[in-house]
Amino acid sequence: MSVAGLFLKRVPGLLALVFVMSPALAGDGIPLRDGALAQQTIEVTIQDYKFLPAEVRIKAGDTVKWINREKRTSHSVLFPAENGLESERLFPDEHWQRTFAQPGSYSYRCGPHEEMKGLVLVE
Repeated sequence: MSVAGLFLKRVPGLLALVFVMSPALAGDGIPLRDGALAQQTIEVTIQDYKFLPAEVRIKAGDTVKWINREKRTSHSVLFPAENGLESERLFPDEHWQRTFAQPGSYSYRCGPHEEMKGLVLVE
């Protein structure tokens, strides 16, 4: 009998544990008991008058968190296509987050700095 066979025979639950944990190891989220995946929070840094990364791909139910890493400048996150939905002004080291429930393409920009643009793609 192989070493793997002995190992699996003596610890039958371990194979199931490895199988259940494999989605988390693959970066697909943390599995819950009913098979659903926990939502994730993706960070977008605001620095040097840019959103970094400028484009993020997420799954429905995930959250994007914008963090202002400028030294002195305030910014906001404005979604013009959604009736002007806008965060409050984010001063250095402040953050704002939004959970995206529906699939789609969400373009945004900085309220006071129109040249700063970003995109959230929700699958």
